[in-house]
Amino acid sequence: MWLLGVASSLSPFGMAILVPAMASIVVHFSAEYTQAQFVISAYLFGLAVAQPVSGYLCDRFGRRPVMLTGFAVFTLASLACALADSLAALVLSRFLQAAGVSVGTVTSRAILRDTRSSEKTAEAMAYIAAAMGIAPVLAPILGGLLDTGIGYQSIFLVSAVIGAMVFLGMFLRLSETLDDRTARPDLGAWIRNYGVLLKSPQFLGNTLIYGFAQGAFFCFLAVGAPYFERAYGMDSRAFGFVWGMMAVVYVLGAALGARLTATIGTDRAMAFGIWISVATGVLLLLVGTGTEPAAWALLAPLALLMALAGITTPGALAGAVSHHPTIAGTASGLSSALGLVVCGTFTVVSGSLYTGSIAPVVQLIGFACVAAAVSWRLTRIRLPVRSAG
Repeated sequence: MWLLGVASSLSPFGMAILVPAMASIVVHFSAEYTQAQFVISAYLFGLAVAQPVSGYLCDRFGRRPVMLTGFAVFTLASLACALADSLAALVLSRFLQAAGVSVGTVTSRAILRDTRSSEKTAEAMAYIAAAMGIAPVLAPILGGLLDTGIGYQSIFLVSAVIGAMVFLGMFLRLSETLDDRTARPDLGAWIRNYGVLLKSPQFLGNTLIYGFAQGAFFCFLAVGAPYFERAYGMDSRAFGFVWGMMAVVYVLGAALGARLTATIGTDRAMAFGIWISVATGVLLLLVGTGTEPAAWALLAPLALLMALAGITTPGALAGAVSHHPTIAGTASGLSSALGLVVCGTFTVVSGSLYTGSIAPVVQLIGFACVAAAVSWRLTRIRLPVRSAG
């Protein structure tokens, strides 16, 4: 479980660890900040493109070889990032780094589905979600220390060491969990399986719950730093501390979600988290629309939303793969990619709407909360389960 948690957390870790070093990259390559931003967007694009492919491959060839190959690619690509002599080479290496690490979240979910019942999968996903929540807290701190103390290249060298350690751990401890009797889909079956998944209310509903729950605070993250500086005089270091505390709240919510799932079941735990989120979104909308709110009045409902996302996200991640166990890898990859697209869309829309007032941002957060509730209703639709393979 710890090994799968670390493997899953390296996706957000690899993105967040570089954020403090962006200024150094701009200076090193004598580039504009708009050009340097491609080292972030290339990583996100790599995750979005590679996750569905990783899902198909782990259904086709097994969980163990895909996991080992992915972390070998991540380790080598991290070394290539450290040695890159041009911004273009760094951007390409970042894409490969993301493509390699994409196997962590996708294959871990498939492994959990192979080895546990639906209820136990959701409970286990809560602990993995907690590990994924810790990564964005620790990564910027570590990245800032490495950048200022040694140089931005050391960030990639440390990433390579971590990747190699995960590879070794997987090599020694991970056995194949895909049943030999399970049909291995070819490329044509992979495409047909996408059709099966996209027609499944349970798959779509759980995937959208994940995307909207994450998108609710991703759209705040896109504009939080400039808004808090303008409205409350908070510099980037202070906002980083605030966001770190938010991530801690998310981890606590995930831990609470694991307990609730074990006590009252996945469905009730998710229903609790989603409907309280709607009420919190309405409260945030009332607070943020009109006169400028006090910092605590804005942060309190945001923190509650973070905790509730920690409760609902693991159940959604598990639910997206539970209804089609024979193609759990394909379902995991597709749902992760679609969720990432939803999150990214909220970030872009929030940035375009923000003009100095927080009102349009909290309206977008309120919409995300309501959309998650609508998606929850979608998962209640029961259709006959079609075979896939």
